[in-house]
Amino acid sequence: MYAWLDLLIALIILGGVEGGGVECLNQNDVNLIRTAKRGHGEAFTMLVRNYKNFVFQTAYGVVRSKPDAEDITQEAFMKVHQSLKGLHDERAFPTWLARITVRTALDWLHRNEKHRLSPLDPDEIAKDANHAAELRLDLEQALGRLNHEQRSILVLRELQGFDYEELSKILDIPVGTVRSRLHHARAQLRLLLANERGNAP
Repeated sequence: MYAWLDLLIALIILGGVEGGGVECLNQNDVNLIRTAKRGHGEAFTMLVRNYKNFVFQTAYGVVRSKPDAEDITQEAFMKVHQSLKGLHDERAFPTWLARITVRTALDWLHRNEKHRLSPLDPDEIAKDANHAAELRLDLEQALGRLNHEQRSILVLRELQGFDYEELSKILDIPVGTVRSRLHHARAQLRLLLANERGNAP
């Protein structure tokens, strides 16, 4: 039912930011995490390099501002550096990192309640076909009208590809609530997109 929406989000949710979500954790990453936990700065630097795009994309999906997402990315990795030794299961790192990122982004929004989600500058829209550019702008505007919870769960599910169990851990809510929140977020985005396009829902 939502296949078109899933595809649209996967292709243009970030308005031109390249790269996808986190791939399955490989043994090299596990080794990096273990080495970084022992206090090796070079290993942590490589870890940041490997996951910086993932953190930025997730943060941007929540706050809809590239400069703010950059600040949140730095803050999130500071928290990771402080808390990494407490991560017992290295293979849970992507879920753990996503949880830190989303909470940092939401905390930022709460600290800046007067902050308005600014519409996307047309100059930032990828210079492709006019129709695709219009769809991207419509999606950006619709996402900006979702509440923080709806936007966060859509970013984590549709862009980063986390499953329901992982979303439950990241957002600290039951799986049933994950399903319900995702359903309502998709429905609301679908309605907003229809309104942006000037169509009946």
